Amino acid sequence: MNAKNTAIYDAALTKWGFDSQVLVLAEESSELSAACSRFINHKTDSSALAEEAADVEIMIAQLRHNGMGQMIDHEVSRKMTRLAQTVGVDVQPVNPFGPSVQGLLEEAGEQLSLAETLYLDPNTSNRFAAARARMAVSLLMQAAQRMMREQQYTDRCQKEAKV
Repeated sequence: MNAKNTAIYDAALTKWGFDSQVLVLAEESSELSAACSRFINHKTDSSALAEEAADVEIMIAQLRHNGMGQMIDHEVSRKMTRLAQTVGVDVQPVNPFGPSVQGLLEEAGEQLSLAETLYLDPNTSNRFAAARARMAVSLLMQAAQRMMREQQYTDRCQKEAKV
């Protein structure tokens, strides 16, 4: 990612906030879906489709910038592996589970510590501290999601054992 895009993504996050940007991604994704349908039905041309795809790519790039890059990369790898298997291309399987909850929590702690150190350093741009803080939040989100999955699995197993 280049410095210009980084500055733009930081400004967008500051102006509208993370939740608002996720909602814009949903809106842009819906517009892309509609453009795909219109394109297939010959009601629009490829430039309209490309325009909507570009909007979605920009919003996904913002998600990546705001701390979700590793999660997205893991899911892309997992889904590309599944696609490769479907079309008969040999690939090395991707661990479907990703990092452990403990590993995510440890990494989040390290990222938060780095964010604090960078923030307190008067010679360092707060943009670097903010990037580390966003990474910590992303890792904590992943850990919380995995904790819920583990609990749901445990609850389901206990329920099945009673039956």
